[in-house]
Amino acid sequence: MINKDFLKKLTILYVEDEELAREKLAKTLKRLFKTVYLAPNGMEGYLQFQKLHLAKTPVDLVLSDINMPKMSGIEMLEQIRELDSEVPFIFTTARSESENLLKAIELKANHYILKPIDTEDVILKSQEVCLKKYYERMLTLKNEELEKYLNAIDNIAVVLKFDENGDIKFANSAMIESLEKKEEEITNTNIRELIHKDISKDMIDDIFTTLLEKRQFKGELKFQNIKEEPFYTNNNIFEIEENEKSLFISIGFLSTEENLEKREFKRKVIKNIQEHKELLAKVKKEKEEIQIKLRKYENILPMLKNELELEKKKSQAKLQQIKHYENEKLNSNEKQDGILKIKNSQIDDYKEAMARTKKEKDLLLEKIHHLEEDILAKKVDIEKKEETIEVKNKRILDLQDVIKHRESQLRELDPKALLS
Repeated sequence: MINKDFLKKLTILYVEDEELAREKLAKTLKRLFKTVYLAPNGMEGYLQFQKLHLAKTPVDLVLSDINMPKMSGIEMLEQIRELDSEVPFIFTTARSESENLLKAIELKANHYILKPIDTEDVILKSQEVCLKKYYERMLTLKNEELEKYLNAIDNIAVVLKFDENGDIKFANSAMIESLEKKEEEITNTNIRELIHKDISKDMIDDIFTTLLEKRQFKGELKFQNIKEEPFYTNNNIFEIEENEKSLFISIGFLSTEENLEKREFKRKVIKNIQEHKELLAKVKKEKEEIQIKLRKYENILPMLKNELELEKKKSQAKLQQIKHYENEKLNSNEKQDGILKIKNSQIDDYKEAMARTKKEKDLLLEKIHHLEEDILAKKVDIEKKEETIEVKNKRILDLQDVIKHRESQLRELDPKALLS
């Protein structure tokens, strides 16, 4: 199956002296490949490759005819191999010539295709050789990366390899230096003899039980050097296969008192920052809740003021009506006693209504007064909270400066300590 996404990443050089055949196949190649360079003979093909090589433009594949004027495909391949010994190469030829094919194999040609050319066959074989080269290059890069990691580990970690009985097969330079022994003294030793005598036999047996059950061990181990002085390592121990044999590899990082102090300091600072962040979030939430309540009160206050104005208007209307009734009473001496009593009763009712209105008015004024005091108190509380937030923010910034200053001091004292 043609992998179009992969082919679109590739650059190809196609060399063919027959113009019609070259242009026909080139149309297909240009649709599939990222870039296609063309040449009409071996000499032009070599010069094109040389130009790209000097410009550091990688060519992922050379597709070329064998029999061409000026310079044959075999001669061109010889010249190209002096510039690049690995670039994939596919020949197209009208006849199978054993001498040419043997020479092509000698020059590390990857394939040859007989004419007339099957376009799909060309694409598939081009993809095949380029994928092989791609995987080889990725493997090389991974191996180089692994080698760098191993070198880095060798510089900062202590490494031991041992078998299921605990017999040591390898110790890296950091472990040899920590134990203060010669390499041959360590490789002829059982790991149990290197572990500090304070560590119980049951604990060591538990570690081996874990490993033999195909599980990984993670934890701190206490070793002793030739002077029986202890040193601690944070270890990862797991099974590996080497030369078709199962071994266990222990990769540990030294835990010095200074490193432990640094880690504890960082842990406390981080915890302190987290606590301050949580407090800040809590204060912020409280502030938002107070602001919501304040907005609610601010919305209610105009409503209460409107109600008060309305009650004032009603009271004034009732007072005017009372005055009207009082005037009618004074000017209506001839009215019947019954009517007078009714009016007096109505006046009493209105007076009671007025008293209730006044009482409601006083209650509303008192409620407004309390609300205004509450709003003022909330505003003061918000200001205090904002001041608290500013203080906490300053403390967090100060703590961060202390951390940076402390780390700077630690780098000056021991740059390698920060890696642990």
